[in-house]
Amino acid sequence: MLFPTKTTASVGAKVHFRALTSKTATAYWSNQYNCKVTSFSPDSFVVCLEEDGKLKKFLTSEGLIGWTWLGESYNKYFEEVKSE
Repeated sequence: MLFPTKTTASVGAKVHFRALTSKTATAYWSNQYNCKVTSFSPDSFVVCLEEDGKLKKFLTSEGLIGWTWLGESYNKYFEEVKSE
């Protein structure tokens, strides 16, 4: 999920809703924080725009921008590509 701010991302990361679908979880957090929380596809390409510990600000290939929390267990889902 992509949260609009670091604060909402860090608070949202503390509660896990594994049983909820992505659509249900984004609706819940959007309502909870009165903001737009989005999600991106696992097939998306993302660019990390900013990092603050485990919080990362992404730009997705769908044009979405937001903050998410990534623990080390998620590293296996990302491939880092560096330009020359």
